[in-house]
Amino acid sequence: MRTTVAKAIVKFLERAGVEIAAGCNGHGNWAFLDAVQHESRIRGIQTTCEDAAVHLADGYWRMRRKAPPAVVFTTVGPGNLNVCPALANAFYESSAMLVIAGAGPSQWFDKGSFEECYRYGPEEFTQVVKPICKKATLATRPDTALEIVVRAYKEAISGRPGPTLVQIPFDIQHTEIEIESIPDPVSWTKIFPAGPDPAAIDKTAELLKRSRRPLLLAGSGLHNALGHEVLRALAEEFGIPVGTTFSGMGAIDGEHPLCVGAIDPSGTGHGWQAARESDLLLAVGARFHDFNTLAWNLYRIPQKTKLVHIDVDPIELSRNYPAEVALVADARIALEELIKCLKKIQVTPERYAPWARKIRQWRKQWENQVRTRKASEATPVSNARLLADLSQFVAETDPETSVLFDTGNLLLFAPAFFTPRSRFVTTNNGHMARMGWSLGAAIGAALGNPGHPAVAVVGDGSFLMAGLAVATAHLYRVPVTWIVLNNRTLGIEREAMEVLYGRSAFCDLKVEETGASWSPDYVKIAEGLGIEARKIARPQDLKPALKSALQSGKPWVLEVEIDPAEAGYRNAILPIPIRWDQPAVMDPDEWLKAVLPKGSS
Repeated sequence: MRTTVAKAIVKFLERAGVEIAAGCNGHGNWAFLDAVQHESRIRGIQTTCEDAAVHLADGYWRMRRKAPPAVVFTTVGPGNLNVCPALANAFYESSAMLVIAGAGPSQWFDKGSFEECYRYGPEEFTQVVKPICKKATLATRPDTALEIVVRAYKEAISGRPGPTLVQIPFDIQHTEIEIESIPDPVSWTKIFPAGPDPAAIDKTAELLKRSRRPLLLAGSGLHNALGHEVLRALAEEFGIPVGTTFSGMGAIDGEHPLCVGAIDPSGTGHGWQAARESDLLLAVGARFHDFNTLAWNLYRIPQKTKLVHIDVDPIELSRNYPAEVALVADARIALEELIKCLKKIQVTPERYAPWARKIRQWRKQWENQVRTRKASEATPVSNARLLADLSQFVAETDPETSVLFDTGNLLLFAPAFFTPRSRFVTTNNGHMARMGWSLGAAIGAALGNPGHPAVAVVGDGSFLMAGLAVATAHLYRVPVTWIVLNNRTLGIEREAMEVLYGRSAFCDLKVEETGASWSPDYVKIAEGLGIEARKIARPQDLKPALKSALQSGKPWVLEVEIDPAEAGYRNAILPIPIRWDQPAVMDPDEWLKAVLPKGSS
């Protein structure tokens, strides 16, 4: 069969089951765009910028967590370079996608042709992105371009998933090649996930048998393994409490009696206490970074807590805490094997019952502490009230609603005040936390979880950076609701700067001549982009607005006036440092004694 390289690649993607291809038109990718739109069944999604296409593919993967991923098409020069921040975001969040990047004609390489990245060598764009994706390759021959794409596709979806990129010059895209048939994706990409070392499982089971206060900690790696059912089975069978990282929210139903919520500086109080008091931590697909450990001051590893760390990627094991058992394996398979082993050595939930009761007491105390914040009648609206209302609305109407949290001030509220009821909750704080991620990602999430609404919570600063992406939802009638938290400032930055310096800078939108606070009209912006919109200033209007938007089947923007003076939430037992790069202001155990009611330890 004779066909062009571009058509052969698109036919392979179609045979692999790819349903979504997103991107922008540019002179470096015409052959691919033409083949997708006119010679395939793949749905093409035209985005407002290349980075929005990558974020869309990221959100799509996070709802599915299985092949096929979405594909992104970009063009030469600035079009390719536009993907860099979004690509880094997806890479560090382990979101699979395939990016097909355009390039100028290969016969013009090193001549400095229009938009070539050339000064230190011929077309070096792939060198730019190698640190921020799993694999980046420049195709240099028509007869090998297809097999390079097949390998890149396989790399994206196997092991620890992530974005891969293949750059294909314009002339090679159009070159005719002779192929016997389109490669069978199953033959080339079906790789069974890694199982655990039996000796490591045996040792983990023995540690659990000796433990009195074990705690499971699920991260986003549990999501990628689709290990939700087996995690719940492990917890229920043996009575082991479960916490999550912020990125792992939704790994277990937040209302499950064994769930302690998000363990995070802005997470639940009982989750924080359980982390401090556990004698064995079983971390599954979780990273320990400065943000979720209070600069590595939370967990008492190895002094008082032993660590079992399971991850598909050995690079994350024993990175910041030494592990008693460091186990390279797919999270789901590892937990399945652990359940078998624990049954064999007759571990029973009665062993951990006193520990579970203690955590329930802590939970009751913490819920009493935050009850008034969740029901706040303050105007402008408080972050806590908004997230509590959203949480309740989703639980009552459709627990499988796609819920996305952008970055910024809402990260100081979402871990505590939003209770996930399904796995379709995802956040943007695993690593890069790019502002504006949810504007494109929510569209991908809606496409990846069809039949359910999608809602993204985003700050006004993030919307200003990437708000044009919502136009894509209008063009393709994708049912996404963006809740824009308008406090007219970069709240998380302002609060921290005022603590450190006694003043802030470059945080508030102000008219220089008058010093007056200023804000765009996000309702008018949304309406100008074809999106229905509404402004909300009172807490009692939140749920009616959510009902109108999420049940409409159309894209919406809800602009909510948020109190700029509201301090970010930290759980009541957290000693906050003056600077984020310094240790806590006092030992957490001393802090506990100072703030907890007598007899509650």
